[in-house]
Amino acid sequence: MCIPQNLADLLRDLARPDDGVEHVVVHPHPGRGVTVGVYLLSDRLREAEETAARLCGRAVTEIGPLSGWAVGRSEAPLLAPYGLDGVMDH
Repeated sequence: MCIPQNLADLLRDLARPDDGVEHVVVHPHPGRGVTVGVYLLSDRLREAEETAARLCGRAVTEIGPLSGWAVGRSEAPLLAPYGLDGVMDH
């Protein structure tokens, strides 16, 4: 499968304002697909995972070169708000 060189840009352009997408990064794995990192603002982990999955689902149907691709899974690490790294440990 051909991974578009500008896939991160295409995904950012496809994001809706209420998706809260801040940044997209693409890691190709030749012969195995691609890992897409979607950094977004969300109040809930499940909501972040669902938003990323919806965005990638739209991408495989709306971005021509991705036709026939499938979204494998959507997982998100929960990060503490900036500046509160040590506060959450107590």
